[in-house]
Parts: sequence; C-alpha cells; structure tokens
Amino acid sequence: RQKAGLNRSIAGEAWGRTVTLLEYKTRDRGGQVLKVPAPGTSQTCHRCRHRDPAARNGTRFSCTDLACGWTGHADTNAAINIRNAAGTAVSGRGDLGAARSAKRQPPRAA
Repeated sequence: RQKAGLNRSIAGEAWGRTVTLLEYKTRDRGGQVLKVPAPGTSQTCHRCRHRDPAARNGTRFSCTDLACGWTGHADTNAAINIRNAAGTAVSGRGDLGAARSAKRQPPRAA
C-alpha cells in the first residue's frame, strides 16, 4: 500500500516538464544536462565493466569476474557508472563547480 502511494506520487510528477525546465535553466547559465540511461548500472562493475545480474545482492555488489572481485554498495557502484557514462560533464552551474568561491562575506561598513 505504501509503495502504491509512492508510485502514484512519482507518476503525478511532471518529469518531462522538470527535465525541460532544468535544460533551459542550465543552458541559460552556460551549463549542460546529460541524460544517462540508468538500466543495468547497478549490475555492471565500474572497474572492469563486467555485467552480471547475480553480482547485485540487495544493497551489496560483488563483481563476479574473478580477476576483479570488487565489492561495495550497489548504489555507489551505480552512481560511479552513471558518472563515468556522463564523461566530463560540468556542474549545473556551468564551469563554476570546480572553482566555486569561498563563502561570501557582507561588505564592511566604513
């Protein structure tokens, strides 16, 4: 019942409109939105690229390739795969992600 409510909530969200607005805003600020297909990212080892559905056991991922054998959290593995698929993407604020300034201080009164 709880899952059905979550599914209704997700279905009610305007994902297409959200993506369109995100693309518009990032383009306006010199950024770029990259769409990365998520299927299989949690079943593929980010180190050796070996894909095996049996490698994922709940929240654990254990690469079944004997030469690799990487073990870790399945969501972490999937996130690394998505990051690698995006390549050299910039942050949503253009190239400011790497060289973001320190916390701004208010101007001092004279």
